[in-house]
Amino acid sequence: MRVTPDQLKVFDVFAHRFFGEDAVLWLFGSRVDDKKKGGDYDFLVETALSDADEIIERKIALLAELQSTAQFEDEKIDIVVKRRVSSFEMPIYQVARREGVRI
Repeated sequence: MRVTPDQLKVFDVFAHRFFGEDAVLWLFGSRVDDKKKGGDYDFLVETALSDADEIIERKIALLAELQSTAQFEDEKIDIVVKRRVSSFEMPIYQVARREGVRI
């Protein structure tokens, strides 16, 4: 993986703070492939939260917190949030679980 242990720890701490201790976290995309270069950080957060407005607010707050850290300063970060209560399954969720790494 092309992500540091410190970056994983920071994401883990903040993601659980905003989405609950029961949130399931994944890193996926180009950062899980050691042979690739560059690329943004792609994360999937599976949460028990169900209110769309609350999820959006927390996602924005999480991004702001991450980008204020030394580990993610000036980095491009994409966060996909999946509500556990929803049966709607976007293809990106399946890709993240199949090709990603659970944090």
